[in-house]
Amino acid sequence: MSPPVRALAAAWLLLLASCAVTPVPRLAAPPDPDRVRTRLLQEQAATRTVRGLARLAFEASSGRGSAAYAVVVSLPDRARVEAMTPLGTTALVATVRADQLRVDSPLRHEYWTGRATPEALGRLLEVPMPPEPLLRLLAGLPPLPLRARDPRLILTPDGAAVRVESVDGEHWQRLWAEGDDLEIARGEVGRASEVLFRFAFADRRPSDGRNFPFDIRVEDSAGRGRLQLQYERLQLNLPTDSDLFDLPRPTDPRTRIIELGSGTPGRVAP
Repeated sequence: MSPPVRALAAAWLLLLASCAVTPVPRLAAPPDPDRVRTRLLQEQAATRTVRGLARLAFEASSGRGSAAYAVVVSLPDRARVEAMTPLGTTALVATVRADQLRVDSPLRHEYWTGRATPEALGRLLEVPMPPEPLLRLLAGLPPLPLRARDPRLILTPDGAAVRVESVDGEHWQRLWAEGDDLEIARGEVGRASEVLFRFAFADRRPSDGRNFPFDIRVEDSAGRGRLQLQYERLQLNLPTDSDLFDLPRPTDPRTRIIELGSGTPGRVAP
């Protein structure tokens, strides 16, 4: 065999050897929307109450601040949050019961009463939102309820994520399930063509069979108001006394009673 032929044969053998040992890359499997659908519906059905201690921080054009809060949520429509001073005394108590909002601020000698509108809740939280989405976010759930047989519940692969879209009444939501476990990481809620607010879940930890997001962030569509709730500890599905969500008017004669919708002042968060 002549030298050129031997060289060509050697090169051919090397090429065959390299093909034999080089693994063929495997394409990643597309994300499974049915897996996401099943988990979301199961978590929604299994979550009834949330009770925990958290730090809530807000940021807006009016300023910024934070406080420790005791949070109790009883789905679908009741909640109580109590802000604590550094000395452990109560700075503010707010309750939502169906569409009614009550706020007692002992430090300011004010008591608010009226409907739990997005505007009224926005004065407390700096991000206007309807009460039901707010309570569901506090419970680590998507803001709008999901209905298994609703044809408007649509889940589609979106790159390595799954996009979830649904409608409830006049509102719509878009969610993105991301990561190895395809957990809801972020989303937005809107009405017609308008985005009302955006949110993000992080720091998920096992809790009562759920992978609960201990870090919940919300901002309005313009980015002017932001809030972050970081649970320090929480418990799910503990029994709650209905009286916990009642907030009677204070007997202190110095207390100013403010009817919501009648020219209320600005933010009352501590």
